[in-house]
Amino acid sequence: MSEISFNSIRDGVSLALHTAFPAPAEIHGGNVKQGLKAGDFNVVMPGAGHRLEVGRWYKRTPTVDVIYYPRKDSAECYAVADKLTAVLESITTPEGIVVHATNCTWSVTDGVLHVLVAYDHHVYKPREEIMMETLKIDQRG
Repeated sequence: MSEISFNSIRDGVSLALHTAFPAPAEIHGGNVKQGLKAGDFNVVMPGAGHRLEVGRWYKRTPTVDVIYYPRKDSAECYAVADKLTAVLESITTPEGIVVHATNCTWSVTDGVLHVLVAYDHHVYKPREEIMMETLKIDQRG
């Protein structure tokens, strides 16, 4: 089983946005010091969890914040939120793994849309086997 990295989740969200919102919308990833304009998206991962469940199985709980800067008003934010909830319901990572959203909430704060999407999933981390050295027995009599 291939491990899903946190970067793969973020990249999968960006790919879904590129498909659903073609140019002129730009999709940024992270801290943007300049160049953001109305109609752009910013994809950030504000946090994630990684917890041992059973044996070597871990539960990962990444949350992605898709930020949209509207061209007009709050009504535009509501329409984009409606579309985003469908677009981000399932994403495909660059490695081709489909990951389903486990939670999605959105809000408009200071005229900017924030869509928080959780992609909880499990990963298996195999143990590194420590092999014994070969024992040589000298049986001379």
